[in-house]
Amino acid sequence: MEKISQRKIEREFQKALAIEYVKEYFNENKLSIEKLQKQRFTLVCNECAFAQPDNITTDELIIDGEPRPQATLIIRYENHRLKIIETEYTKEFLSE
Repeated sequence: MEKISQRKIEREFQKALAIEYVKEYFNENKLSIEKLQKQRFTLVCNECAFAQPDNITTDELIIDGEPRPQATLIIRYENHRLKIIETEYTKEFLSE
């Protein structure tokens, strides 16, 4: 059996909790949970973000182009509540 680091397990658990949190919102807004599950996940301080993976290799990075990867959804903790924030890329990458 492959040894998995505690940090990786915690990160997967946090991503699963975030996905569970947005399920009702996604149903109401015709967004795809299946597509969200394939997104990159980042958790920093009081927010987490999902981002569209890119197919750019390090040899092809664009300095003056669009940010890579593009954030598709943000969940922010503010005023003792979680807030779901769509970005300009939400509908493009997460619509059903």
